[in-house]
Amino acid sequence: MVEAVEVLASDPRSVAMALSAVERGGSGAEELMAALRGRLGRARTVGITGAPGVGKSTLVEAMGAALLSGEERVAVLAVDPSSPFSGGALLGDRVRMPELLERGGFVRSMATRGALGGLAVATSDALDVLDAAGFSWILVETVGAGQDEVDVAGEVQTVVLVTVGGLGDDVQASKAGVMEIAHVFVVNKADQSAADSQVAAIEDALALAAPAPWQPPVLRTSALIGEGLAELLAAVKNHQRFLDGCDGREDARRRRARRRVERIVTAMVQERLKGPLRAAFADALEDVARGSLDPYGAARRVLEAVGREGG
Repeated sequence: MVEAVEVLASDPRSVAMALSAVERGGSGAEELMAALRGRLGRARTVGITGAPGVGKSTLVEAMGAALLSGEERVAVLAVDPSSPFSGGALLGDRVRMPELLERGGFVRSMATRGALGGLAVATSDALDVLDAAGFSWILVETVGAGQDEVDVAGEVQTVVLVTVGGLGDDVQASKAGVMEIAHVFVVNKADQSAADSQVAAIEDALALAAPAPWQPPVLRTSALIGEGLAELLAAVKNHQRFLDGCDGREDARRRRARRRVERIVTAMVQERLKGPLRAAFADALEDVARGSLDPYGAARRVLEAVGREGG
């Protein structure tokens, strides 16, 4: 079992072991997170989300390398779809971002393991491990599942939405979902002819939104050649300064705390329904199936059983 003091000392092997521990979950992970409490909240966290094929990994590696050049400590959490056979991430960390690793960055791939919303279940705990280990910037690359990939907004301070032109996203730009959580918009592969129309579509959609203290910029990048990278990093840092000046960072901490506790409570209830309350749950389901009980009444009965079992 990895010790908290080893994580706090930023030992790379211990950090990797700690991340494996929180992915496994269980009492060991709970003990580790309890030991790290009070050593958190210093890292700047940025989520990079968007559809598959828009160049998120290339952009994340370029951002990380640029931050490392500024003598920052940088970690990347890259969330990949789960393998239907092994349950693990389909891409390894040393395959996807070799330059970042060579420059001293830390990269970890995590499998979604069936979680929706673009993030792995253990992402919250992994962020805390990396924060406690002293990384000043943590970049989170989401799966790239689509428009409903909004969980990242509850985990990080700054959300960067990456798009490209020519993928039919012009219509999506005016729809709800992931478009509403972005603090910075990026049209990558800006050398493509459809990039201008994509920028215009996003700007038109933003013009229809209600006025807000933070106005998301719309930027053009070509991650492969580094074009627009300086402007992107400047926009991310501007948003971080904005959070510092308006209590936004504290609000983000509260939102993240609420989301984490809600998720943990849900997981604990589900675990009990698979264990000591399995029979009560099965009885409630059978009553609903027979028509002798409505679903709401069944849910209340199950919650009452959870309360009695917990007491």
